This record gives sequence, structure tokens and C-alpha cells, in this order.
Amino acid sequence: MMYPSIIPAPSKVALLGGMLIGKLDVVKETVPDMGKEAYEITIKDKITVKASTDAGFYYADITLEQLFQQYGDCIPCMIIEDEPRYAYRAFMIDCCRHFFKVADIKKMIDLCASFKFNKFHWHLSEDQGWRIEIEKYPQLTEIGSVRHGSYFGKEISDEDYGGYYTKADMKEIVDYAARHFIEVIPEIDIPGHSSGILAAMPELTCSGNKVEVKTTAGIFWDLLCAGNENSYKVIFDIIDELCDIFPGEYFHIGGDEVPKLQWTSCKKCQAKMKELGYDNEEQLQGYFVNRVSDYLRSRGKTVISWNESLKGGNLSSENVIQLWMDKDNLCKKSPNRIIISDFYHYYMDYPYEMTPLKKVYNYDDKVNGKVIGVETPIWCEYVSDIDRMIYMCFPRFIAVAQNGWSKRKPAYETFEKDLINIMKMYDTTEWAQRDVWNRPLLIRNVKTAFRFIGTLNREFADKLLDDRKKRKKLNEYYKNKK
Repeated sequence: MMYPSIIPAPSKVALLGGMLIGKLDVVKETVPDMGKEAYEITIKDKITVKASTDAGFYYADITLEQLFQQYGDCIPCMIIEDEPRYAYRAFMIDCCRHFFKVADIKKMIDLCASFKFNKFHWHLSEDQGWRIEIEKYPQLTEIGSVRHGSYFGKEISDEDYGGYYTKADMKEIVDYAARHFIEVIPEIDIPGHSSGILAAMPELTCSGNKVEVKTTAGIFWDLLCAGNENSYKVIFDIIDELCDIFPGEYFHIGGDEVPKLQWTSCKKCQAKMKELGYDNEEQLQGYFVNRVSDYLRSRGKTVISWNESLKGGNLSSENVIQLWMDKDNLCKKSPNRIIISDFYHYYMDYPYEMTPLKKVYNYDDKVNGKVIGVETPIWCEYVSDIDRMIYMCFPRFIAVAQNGWSKRKPAYETFEKDLINIMKMYDTTEWAQRDVWNRPLLIRNVKTAFRFIGTLNREFADKLLDDRKKRKKLNEYYKNKK
């Protein structure tokens, strides 16, 4: 008898022989000493499910639904013992570059919950738009949520583009996710990627000059001033309002891609560095992240930041680090707990030609002994609607779900066979189909090249040229400092 197709693959499946026919009522037994998300299913003369929590019973129901869909009312007798490999299994949606309706977010939650993800990292602030209602600072949505044009590859528009989530919207998403045993983790990305904040509050920049909400993709030079006490006051006020909406354990504060040219010439930032005895601006970022993290911890939160926040060597060991690209291998040396979001394997905004399904599935996420989980992001510079998002994410999200959950990981060929069977349960018209999952290398290389050519336009090209000049200036600063 062949093993059933179950994704994510359970820890242990033992076939008992024989079939249970027509007696598909489920008896549930609470067993207190089982793991928080563990469950056990016995299919013999009846179906018995054991778990210690509602979450465990929920995951057992997902597994049973896959079995019912495959076998109808004639199910092989078996025992399934299962619990997750990692307690943190997340997907991330960027709603800043392009805004997605509440119904779209719920659709993604439905799909991800069916593969036992338990965290939704919600990227809510960016250079291209601030997406959160904050009552104390209405200018954040009045000004910071609207950009005057969109120039993302083939998307060329001079029209204003905006959108934000009201507090009621966010509470609705939090409650909806909770019914699927998914915690919603908000992210405000600071001190970089902050043009949305700074457009509304230019007094928080180092120069005080006007800042525009950005209209193209890229890394930008506008930063919150780390030497300005008002920067911290505003962020703390924002945190206070968000903590009332998001009751979960985690809070994400960004910290990625922070080009520090403005800090090098800012009197307040340099004075703060002198006061603290710092040698470089990387340490100043560590100070910035630590101050915000300390405040969040006082609100009972566990703080996540991107791996660049390790560069100063002074980040609190209590922070959880999200590893996306760590060329200096700082995460391997770090005492901090790690979430794996490897750019080359788990970033789903890149095409299947660059990141085929098999590459995602076969990724080895062993960085050090402190990995607590995995996360797969979908960044949305070039993803403007829910159909495109689902195409880019599915089935690749499912491969990450398997990596995060399954202690017993089958070979890729088995996973693909099971995936094809499981897909029959869904309307997969929006999903990427099998012919694009793992194309030949030559086709992949050609299509990847065309993808990047397709992201270029005049506005983005001008930005790249300007960035080159600024990076040269920053490199000269550090060279002279040495």
C-alpha cells in the first residue's frame, strides 16, 4: 500500500493494513503532555485524534482533510504522529510598494494556514508608502501613505498611488489570522526604508529638508536621525498604538539596508556617537535598534530585526535576527536566535527561473544551533495584484512550509508527487503550473536576464546613477576615517 500524500509531511506515518469504510466521525481526546502544536491521528476501527491544544487539533484537521479529499469514505488504516520541526513558520507580505485589500490578505492567510504556517509578518512601512493608521500622527497617512507616481519596471504612472489600513482593518486581520492559529507580526522598517515617515515628518531627518515618498524601487538615503530624541519619541508613540492592535509575541523593526551617508555629516548623530564612545555609524545603528528594542521589551514584545543590525557588534543578544543576506557570516558567530529567510532560496518575488521550486525545497537552513524557524517573503515592487502574488508564491510557499514543519523530509521527487495530488484540493488556476517549476538551466538564465532588463526605466536608471555617486562619497568617508 502506498503512503498517502500529506503536506507538510508528518513526522511518522505507520500503515496498519486494511481500510476504514464509511465511519469517518472523529473522536478528539485532549492529552496534556503533548507538544503545543503536536497531534496524533489513529485510523483503525474509528478515527481518533489526540492533541494538547486547539492548535494541535487544528493541524490534525488539516491533515485529515487532505486524507478525506484523497480517499473519500474509504481511508487506509494508519497512525500519524506529528509535530513541527520549528515553532516559527512564517510568510511575509509587503503591502507598501503595492497596497492589498483586506480580502486579499485573508485569501493569503487561508492558503498559508492550510499548509500549517503559524506567523504572518506584515510589512507595513516603507520608502514607497506608510500603510498604518496612527491616531496621534494623522499626517503619516495623510502624507506618508501617498506617492506621486509609480515607476516599477513596465508600470509607468504619474497618478497618485496610496492606501492604508485603518485600526479596524488591522484588528480584523489579526482576529481572522488568530482563527487560523496564525500570529500577525507588524513591521515598521527603521531607521532606513523610512521615506514614508519622513515625508510626513521631515523634522526627523538629519537635515530637516523635505522628503518625498518614493516612486521607484531601490535603497534610499533618507534616514531617521539617530541623534534626535524626537525620532525615538515618535517611534515609541507609534509602538504604543500598534501594541494595542497586535497582541502577539513578536514585533519587527526592520533595520535592513541603511546607507549612513547622512549620519556621517549630521551634527546630532556625530555628537551622539561621541557621547557613546562609538567609532563608526554601524555602532550607532546598533544603539538605535537597541533603544527601540528595549522599549518594545518593556511592552512585553520579542523583537525581530534584519541581519544588518548585527554589523555594529553591539546589538542586544535578546533580539531575534532575520537572516536574508549575510555576506560576512555574522549570524554564524552571533548568540542571537535566527530566522532563515535566505534571499537566494526563500524570496518569492523573484521568478521561477531564478528560484525554481526544487531549489527552494532542497535548501539547507542549518546556519547555527540557534535557528528558531523559517520565513518566506513576497516583496511587491513588481507584484501589484493578488493573482500575481499567488502565482509567485504558490507552490513555492508550500516548499518552505514543508521545510519549516517536517522533521522527516522526503526526497524532492516524492514532494512533487504529493504536491500534484494535494493541488487537486484547490482551485489552482492562479498558481504557477508544473511546466514553470523547474525549467532547464539555459531557459532559466535567459528568462532571468529578461526579467531584470524589464525592471529598468528612466527613473530607476537615474536613481542608480545617483546612488553610485553617493556610495563613492560614503566609501571615501570611511577610507579617510581609517
